[in-house]
Amino acid sequence: MKISVIGIGKVGSTVAFVLAKDGLATELVLYNRTREIARADAIDIQQAVAFVPHRVRVRDGAIEDTAGSDVIILCVGVRVTGDSSDRNEWATGNTALMKELVPQLVAMSPSAIIINVTNPLDVITYHVLSISGFPWQRVIGTGTLIDSARFREMLSEQVGIHPIDLNAYILGEHGNSAFAALSIARSGGEPIDATPSRQRMIEEAKQSAWEVFRTKGYTNYAVAMAVQMIVHSIVEDLRYTMPVSVLIEDYCGVSDVCLSVPCVIGRQGVHMRLRPQLSAEEESLFQKSAASVRRVIEHTRPIIVGDAGQ
Repeated sequence: MKISVIGIGKVGSTVAFVLAKDGLATELVLYNRTREIARADAIDIQQAVAFVPHRVRVRDGAIEDTAGSDVIILCVGVRVTGDSSDRNEWATGNTALMKELVPQLVAMSPSAIIINVTNPLDVITYHVLSISGFPWQRVIGTGTLIDSARFREMLSEQVGIHPIDLNAYILGEHGNSAFAALSIARSGGEPIDATPSRQRMIEEAKQSAWEVFRTKGYTNYAVAMAVQMIVHSIVEDLRYTMPVSVLIEDYCGVSDVCLSVPCVIGRQGVHMRLRPQLSAEEESLFQKSAASVRRVIEHTRPIIVGDAGQ
């Protein structure tokens, strides 16, 4: 299994380390615009995996060295600061980066599965899908997998049940319009009631990442574990169900936009895109998420089609 990580900043570096530590790749290629950074990380990670029972070749490389990748993980992005308060502020710069990089990457690895981590997550996932020409099943954004994990961790403390045993999803945009689909939340088959305190947890879960970001200037550990879960399900064909950002087609009255819904992930990418029956209120929130993401897609689309400024 050859995996290429594109963009070796705080997030890409952590993602690469987690994948190498867990033996999810036989070959791991690190690409960065400043190659010296990728080279230093490759050396450091290669030395670190001497402590684990896996054989992994970790190396830096140019775009050409990513050729034949089974999985490509996009962590590249414009430089941001902890003062930013809206992922959409990065849309223009990161869309331009994808227009430059994605055609080269897919030419080198036409059969790869692409996992996008770059924000604004749903907008960039949509543009990557458009640029790549890949089937929608092979372009996956980490989406609300991270938000759902944060929500489950908070909910776990209240109900006294391990987060893994809580079947509760945050859906829609990985951003301000995300919402918890509490109408379908279950634990052991029992519904999880949508109490006022649990509704407040939704906002706390959404804001917790910004608190970390404002202090550290980035978030990396939860993101890396989300990527690890997706890659593990791909490599071992585990068919885990998780909320990830994919192309939506005729769900809750929404089409032609990338948002997070529960998906079954395996060796070929998305094996199934599930369609849970949401409440009327949740359907409306899903539609609002779609409208929010679509506005940014339309704003940045001229960068992709080449008529920006015309």
